[in-house]
Amino acid sequence: MAISYSSRVSVDFRGSLLDRAGPYYKYFLLAPLLITILAFFVGPLIWLFRVSLYVSRGASGFGIGGAKGEGGGYYIEGTWTLNNYIRIFTDGYFLSVLGFTIELALIISIVAMLIAYPFAYYIYKSGPRLKAALLVLVLLPKLSNMLVLVYGLEIVLSNNGLVNNALAALHLVSEPVKLVYTLFSVIVGEVLLIVPYTVLVITATLHGLDPTLREAAKGMGASPAKAFWLVTFPLSLPGASMALLITVVWGLGAFVSPALLGNPNTETMALEVPKQTFEDVNWAMGSAIAFAILALMTGFVLIYNWALSSHMAWRS
Repeated sequence: MAISYSSRVSVDFRGSLLDRAGPYYKYFLLAPLLITILAFFVGPLIWLFRVSLYVSRGASGFGIGGAKGEGGGYYIEGTWTLNNYIRIFTDGYFLSVLGFTIELALIISIVAMLIAYPFAYYIYKSGPRLKAALLVLVLLPKLSNMLVLVYGLEIVLSNNGLVNNALAALHLVSEPVKLVYTLFSVIVGEVLLIVPYTVLVITATLHGLDPTLREAAKGMGASPAKAFWLVTFPLSLPGASMALLITVVWGLGAFVSPALLGNPNTETMALEVPKQTFEDVNWAMGSAIAFAILALMTGFVLIYNWALSSHMAWRS
């Protein structure tokens, strides 16, 4: 096939650019992504950290902080203080909210993993058609709006909802059980939101295992259950631990379910950010809480990486 002169010139021009760029040409391909991250993530994050070190002006009112300048504004510009961070880890109220946030994250993680791993393993062992149907079922909640999903759960768990009506029809309760606006509803909502991710991660891990190892264990006399516990389960732990990390990080940032399905006793650190920022008009405190959440998530990630590295070093 003949190649036109213009096509050859274009190819030669692009080739000469790549040749002159040398081994650094691949970084040019990352330029749009890096610019986007710097402009819309790193830049605002740096500004937010600076705001967290300001002294609050103490304005009050929902969203009303006064005009900029003397006597107005949301914070006193040019000031530097660590009092906002110190208050988070010394004030009794913030310590209780922080403790509940960690507790909620751990509960959500345990419940999500107890549901996700067996379901992922069932998908792994299913035939092609059933497997496709189950994967669609897993993805179905993520195809709807998050708020619609949580509001639907609120209706299901309400006093006149599907669950209470079913319990009454079975004569298990004489009056409606309070299921919504409780810790139970918050956990159910968050688990419903995170389980699809954990199921998909564990399912992908299981499908990446060498099936001949399990068959070899069976060939040596191991029962299916023993082959699972001695071969499949240990080999799937790296993927399962990654799924666990995802649920912990998700739980630490829990916002939607505590806001819509919770009560004042289920206040999380994520809920404190808009509360401090918009209700108390304390932008500095709200920014400090946001960075405290980020530091908490980073801490869990570092612990995970340390544990994984220690495990790999021990195995080697």
